[in-house]
Amino acid sequence: MRKHLDNRCFLTGRTGSIAGLFAVAALGLVLTGCSSWLGLGGTDNAQPAASAFDQALAKDYDALSQSVTTGNDRSDEGFFSSPFTHMGVNFWSKSPSEALVDAFADKASRAAKGEDVAPEPSTDSASQAARARLVMALEAGRDRFPEDAARAQADYDCGILDATVASQVTAAHQCRALFNGSLARLEADLRPAPPPPPPPEAVQPSAPAPAASNDYTVYFDFDSWTLTAEDLAVIDQVIKTVRAEGQTHVTVVGHTDTSGPADYNQHLSVERAHVVVEALVDLGARRKSIRASGVGETDLAVETGDGVREPKNRRTVIDLAP
Repeated sequence: MRKHLDNRCFLTGRTGSIAGLFAVAALGLVLTGCSSWLGLGGTDNAQPAASAFDQALAKDYDALSQSVTTGNDRSDEGFFSSPFTHMGVNFWSKSPSEALVDAFADKASRAAKGEDVAPEPSTDSASQAARARLVMALEAGRDRFPEDAARAQADYDCGILDATVASQVTAAHQCRALFNGSLARLEADLRPAPPPPPPPEAVQPSAPAPAASNDYTVYFDFDSWTLTAEDLAVIDQVIKTVRAEGQTHVTVVGHTDTSGPADYNQHLSVERAHVVVEALVDLGARRKSIRASGVGETDLAVETGDGVREPKNRRTVIDLAP
């Protein structure tokens, strides 16, 4: 999960932002300072023009800038790894992780000033589709649900930018899982409220409700492990059941249909289980109480031949036990 670190001071050679580097280069000073106030990531002085969404986004980006693990990770890999010059300053000494810190800090600063900070662009089709879905939700929800909207955008950008730095690939994977949950939550916020219940005299007698099941299932689109708003509602019901009934063990099993190679489907089923686990933990479940696995196409809900796209087989099953 994304970690939120306390502000920490660093010695000369690493400042908290590109702006801090510009100042050092221009003045020729050797400074010791804190990234939270030297850097562009400080959010305490948000400009009055910043909306509630901007301020929430600035705080989320600032937390991301402080969560990056920096070190001797200079390499030829990644978007940030090549030396570059900006405004006459040469950044030969920047490591990829330090440049990543600056990227998040710059976004935090611009958001705190009320500037329009757009989600990161992407070249792969899956991320482009996720970005389009995010932009649509942001347009409808940034003013009404600023905290949830900011969280979704920050999680998305974390997944995109962290993936460009070799040492942050695991964090990028976690951010993508968080993004699935935070975007689904924002979309759930935007759904129309259900109609009010009928008055008591209009309620008709009904058959006794069936006993509650301890099995829950979420379904996925073809070749996808992205959670929808409906999936998040199911996972939220799992959390409510656990709290109400005191369940202590949760089993999560990912499945696929028979379309595609078996080894690929095995990997896909694990990803589907993993994203559900991250959503459960994000909503309050204890990670140590969850057991997760993927079984690929070996346990079908609907028996089919090989190479068949069956929606009911593309699923993750959540089982609760005392």
